[in-house]
Amino acid sequence: MEKYNFSELIAYQASNIKVVNSETELKMILDIKNDKNFPLNRRMSSAWLKAIKYANQRNTNSLDNATQRAIRLREEGNNYYSSKSGCKFDNMINAGQRYTQAIFAAIGNTEALALAYANRAMALQELEYYQQAYDDCVCALETKHYPMKLLHKIKVRQAFCAYYLKDYEKLKTHLEELGKSTLNENFTQRVQELENGLKILSKEIQTDETAEKNVQLRESTEVVDSKEAGRGRYIIAKKAIQSGEVIFSERISSFVPVEGCQICQQCAAMLMIPIPCHDCDCRIIYCSLKCRRIHENIHQNECMGYHCRLFEQIGISHLALRVVLEDLPEILPLVSQENDIDKLWQSLSKPEDLLCNKTGANYIQTLQMVTHLQKMTLPNKIWFALVADLLVVYLKDYTSFFAITKKTKLEQCDWETIVSALIFRHIGQFIVNAHTCSSLTPTCYDVKSTNTRFGTLLISHIWTKPFHIRRGMLHVFSETQEVSAANLPYLSICNHACGPTLSPKFSGRNFYALADSNIDEGAEIFNCYTSTYRNSLRDIRREYLNETYQFNCTCTHCQKDDPDASYVRFKFCFTNNDSKNVFLCNSLQLKYHIYKCRNPTCGEKFIPTCSQDDTTAIYWWQLENGGVSCTKCSKEQNVDWFIKFKKLLENTNNIQSRMELFRIYDMIDDFLMDFHSLKMEMANDLALLYIKSYN
Repeated sequence: MEKYNFSELIAYQASNIKVVNSETELKMILDIKNDKNFPLNRRMSSAWLKAIKYANQRNTNSLDNATQRAIRLREEGNNYYSSKSGCKFDNMINAGQRYTQAIFAAIGNTEALALAYANRAMALQELEYYQQAYDDCVCALETKHYPMKLLHKIKVRQAFCAYYLKDYEKLKTHLEELGKSTLNENFTQRVQELENGLKILSKEIQTDETAEKNVQLRESTEVVDSKEAGRGRYIIAKKAIQSGEVIFSERISSFVPVEGCQICQQCAAMLMIPIPCHDCDCRIIYCSLKCRRIHENIHQNECMGYHCRLFEQIGISHLALRVVLEDLPEILPLVSQENDIDKLWQSLSKPEDLLCNKTGANYIQTLQMVTHLQKMTLPNKIWFALVADLLVVYLKDYTSFFAITKKTKLEQCDWETIVSALIFRHIGQFIVNAHTCSSLTPTCYDVKSTNTRFGTLLISHIWTKPFHIRRGMLHVFSETQEVSAANLPYLSICNHACGPTLSPKFSGRNFYALADSNIDEGAEIFNCYTSTYRNSLRDIRREYLNETYQFNCTCTHCQKDDPDASYVRFKFCFTNNDSKNVFLCNSLQLKYHIYKCRNPTCGEKFIPTCSQDDTTAIYWWQLENGGVSCTKCSKEQNVDWFIKFKKLLENTNNIQSRMELFRIYDMIDDFLMDFHSLKMEMANDLALLYIKSYN
């Protein structure tokens, strides 16, 4: 089966399947299971999964090389840690980087991994990341390969971290452990200091644990079910809401990182010192042991899938699987007595069913989300149904997921059918209702890199102490990237408008809908599923919405007589080597292209138009020998300053050159008006120049 990639496997299976009933997800899955070629397809799925598992196994040479690399990186970290030159804080950061790289390089449950964790704990303690240092000590001991002769060292480290974390119980436990050890004078003195610290803590015991902040604010909104075809449920404001206020908030029930993005699999934290899972070759990470333990029940069913790189190939289907893994166990007790598969499906899939009144479980909200099954073509339905069945084969062959169904009245084979239908249903939902979560990411650290994974909190030259950014370095966190695909059932109720009333904000697993403008009581809350009317043309938006969501937008902005009035479209042609090339400029907002004429007898503000020569197009600076002329007096404007600016950017080692760049930027304020597009590009060039000077 190695000769088949994922798409070829599903395509081959689809060619062997004949589906008669595609009315519901369950009926379609049952049709596929009753097909004469189903046993063959199942064997193919099992063989293919086995093949990709084998293809991703490490050989002996690879294991040896990994161990040697981990040792080398740890030794490099030791050199930084013991260095007497340079800034101590930066040395500890660099040591932490090398130790983290050693952790990722090491093989699971080996001495190399144990020592890498222990040494990183040492550096993190110096950096005052006490919780992370304590977690690393635990990770080192969990390998069962930490040298016994060094055990007292790691116990003292744990005790010190517990003291600074003001954790009385842990400090007491570790001191009791150290009391049974034979210690030299130096360590005995440290223990005495810690015992004094224990007495201090006993007087101010803190029993409160910081709970994970789960936001759920919906008092300002309510859901209306219109029962109208084509509209369905929607959200309205129960009171007047001011611009910038939170309309509602929602905890992300399930999410999966996109493109291997370095975020915590449990809490979606971006700022972290990573703890990877070595069982799946470090393909997933956590920000803490707490998050790793909370997520353990989910990851035990995904670990092998990550190891054999299955989830990289199935796209949004991974989110569908994650939802089932996280949410199905929550409602299983409610349906455990059902012994009819059709009735069970009715309970799960129909909003009016009694199940929806039994609990406020998150999964109920997800099951009620709109699915576009009936709008899919039959080939697409078959494709996604077969993907769902492949994932059930994975769960059956490589996990113990179906053990949770043993106390129900249905057989495991029936639950396999139900789970397959649920995954299929969620795929149909998430094609149109999944949301991409964005986060600020550092410009000097690729959060999607598989080579650099030491974590954002260990980036050099940025931090002065834990979670305190160095003055003048805020610009480093200036990029926004999509980091995860998420399930947000409440947000999904919002209908589309090209002029949305909400602006999305993500913080870990919490989502906030902020008012984009003042909202009246009773007004509908709109989200935007594509580009807004401010930065796109109506026809382009409608084409995308029709193709993806199967509806023709009739929002107020799309129904205007001139829906693109705020935009200008430019066409210009030029001849190059007797070949005519036509360029179509993007939709552009007028206010970003306003100039003030430098002709002393004119001085009017103007916007270049397509009635001028080709060289005066809206993006004239991107053309060879480009220029711009005033539309009022036709005077060609002097752009020698821009030519000089671009030339100076080629050599910025000289301080005089850098000063001249900033002088030119300040000088053009009286020519490029307001938030001019060209000035933004120049500012970006200067910001990148500034960043390079610090790296």
